[in-house]
Amino acid sequence: MNTKYAWLGVSALLIISILGACGGTGSDGGGGGLPVTPTGIVPRFAYVANSTDSTVSMYTVNAVTGQLRHNGYVTTGANPVSVSTDPSGKFAYVVNNSGITAYTINTNSGMLKRAATLVSGTGSASVTIDPSGKFAYVANYGSNDISAYSINAVTGALSQIACSGGASSCNGSNFLAGTSPIYITIDPTGKFAYVANYNSHNISAYRIDTDSGALTSAGTSTLMIGTNNPDSISVDPSGQFVYVANWGSNDVSVFTINATTGALTRAGAAIVAGTKPASIIVDPSGKFVYVANWGSNDISVFTINVTSGALTKVGTTNVAAGTSPNSVIIDASGKFAYVANLASDNVSIYSIDAGTGTLTALTTVTGRNGSRAIAMTKGTEAVTYTPKFAYVANSLSNTVSTYAIDANTGALSEVDQNGSAAGTAVATGTSPGSVSVDPSGKFAYVANIGSNTISAYAIDANTGALSEIDQNGSAAGNAIVAGPAPESVTVDPSGRFAYVTNSNNTISAYTIDTVSGALTEIDQNGPLAGTTVSAGVTPRSISIDPSGKFAYVANQGDSSVSAYTINVNTGALTSVGTAIAAGGEFTRSVSIDPLGKFVFAVNHGGFNPGSIAVYGIDAGTGTLTPVSGSPFVSYGGPNSVNIDPTGKFAYVSNSYGSSWVYQISPFGRLTPVDIAATTDEPVSIRVDPSGKFVYTASNSATYIAPGSISGYMIDSLTGSLTAIAGSPFLTGIRPANIAISGSIR
Repeated sequence: MNTKYAWLGVSALLIISILGACGGTGSDGGGGGLPVTPTGIVPRFAYVANSTDSTVSMYTVNAVTGQLRHNGYVTTGANPVSVSTDPSGKFAYVVNNSGITAYTINTNSGMLKRAATLVSGTGSASVTIDPSGKFAYVANYGSNDISAYSINAVTGALSQIACSGGASSCNGSNFLAGTSPIYITIDPTGKFAYVANYNSHNISAYRIDTDSGALTSAGTSTLMIGTNNPDSISVDPSGQFVYVANWGSNDVSVFTINATTGALTRAGAAIVAGTKPASIIVDPSGKFVYVANWGSNDISVFTINVTSGALTKVGTTNVAAGTSPNSVIIDASGKFAYVANLASDNVSIYSIDAGTGTLTALTTVTGRNGSRAIAMTKGTEAVTYTPKFAYVANSLSNTVSTYAIDANTGALSEVDQNGSAAGTAVATGTSPGSVSVDPSGKFAYVANIGSNTISAYAIDANTGALSEIDQNGSAAGNAIVAGPAPESVTVDPSGRFAYVTNSNNTISAYTIDTVSGALTEIDQNGPLAGTTVSAGVTPRSISIDPSGKFAYVANQGDSSVSAYTINVNTGALTSVGTAIAAGGEFTRSVSIDPLGKFVFAVNHGGFNPGSIAVYGIDAGTGTLTPVSGSPFVSYGGPNSVNIDPTGKFAYVSNSYGSSWVYQISPFGRLTPVDIAATTDEPVSIRVDPSGKFVYTASNSATYIAPGSISGYMIDSLTGSLTAIAGSPFLTGIRPANIAISGSIR
């Protein structure tokens, strides 16, 4: 059976428009005239429904470059096939096997919080929100009807709108459609709804009661002879034309809309698209149509005749996409196109030529398994990342120092975490070797090498100060037991799991209580003895890919990198194969680029030159393949590597008093572009979430005096570094690791 349709056994549309409704934003508000692209409107957050692992990935959108940046994920019901956001950007709705799951959207961070799940009809295929944000409509493929709901403007809760038109138009509380309705779209005025009926090969039209949301039939329109299986439908922003992607006949049908009744009239012959067109969208200007062709792995581009609605193909060939492109959207500004690729588990990003509609491929972002549908919110302000706090684990002081970051200058000021008590740092276990902050910025975790424990702290949102969390209840001590000499701790992008490297060549995994922050160890072996999984020899560092699918471990003892998949439900790790040699000596640190394409592993080198090994990540399996030219030389005993948020630059701290800057090619190759002198022996390096600053934690020359943090400003064009005024900033004795937190708005 075709994998696209495995959830139903037949075809399903999985396209979502920007508004979840009309396939574009910006209109003159009437039924005629030219649409106007909105000014001052920018994209903010994107959401991708991943049908294979039953999650929704969250992204922030760079309004200038169009880049998507991973922002964690949430679990949802089994097999999510559709996601839509309301026009205000406050709510998101996901169709899955359980029905419709509603989420509230944090309008600052874009994070989703589950609100409720309710049952719709049978075999629900897609959900669409009307332009007013008052109503939601669900196409029920299995029961041949449409469920309609009113939306609570405060909570986002759905209340079903009952059909009262009698047996000829109702199926219980639902509104009758054709055979196998797969997608519903709404015109920009919110007066009319149109449904693609996959197996009756026609389009149902409805008038919408703008007060109640109820539907009244406005007739049924057949497709052209020879066309079949309409899989996607979109209305232009002027409300004059309807465009239908026909999966079965590889073409696009065009209809004109009667502005009074909403009835459709065919407008000429269907025009050829690619193979098995699965998704169609009209851009916000109303000048262009884009079609994602599932079978030919490409995008068709058309211009629109604003008088007749007729389409003319742009160029002689279609634009390449990923494997099985299943959903295409245009951002609210009309500058960028995004395509969710079902089989290659990623999102393709394109820039749009405002004059011709031509697409230029920019990059792809790795997603989770089964990237099926994509939706996006809009706003008047671009998303911004702001650095807030820096945390340093001081291994000889047995403390964690906290610093507030000046978001303009990057300067650090130490936070007093003890009030009238002596000192400003907070106590940890013995010999803390690593500190990590969860994605929400609510909790911090410290791996204590000497006491074989993990300490957990709640973070004061205003000051950044840490207060230890009691993880043991009435048991002695607040820290939780880990394996022997745990050296590294990291939190996954969903904020649900934490992972720790142990000196006995194992990895411990923990679930995180998202309310209290406390850890509970995960049994990763079931009935087998022990709860940990095996790593290489002397694991020193662990990093999670930004999608949250894979974990990678740097093993110093055998100079290798271990790779694991992460169970989305339990957090348990499963090895994807034998650890791969890192091509150098003493592999100490591992980092992953923000697009999820490459792993960077630091080889300290001992008495030999150090190096950086770079691997490409297989988006489906997580396996690693060395990139051409790897490993890349880095003299001076490299200890730590970190990648900037754009994925353009890598920063490496070297034992002998320097930090190297590398430019990253699209293929993962490294080219040195700058060397910055640092204080004493830099052991850890981090780029802040805004991408404006780099910080290195360094030991003093004597190892028994306070260490320091060197801070630098990043040149956004070249990646080169300039020292921040007041740098270096003092830490406790022998700092081992640094972590940076920030906020999104």
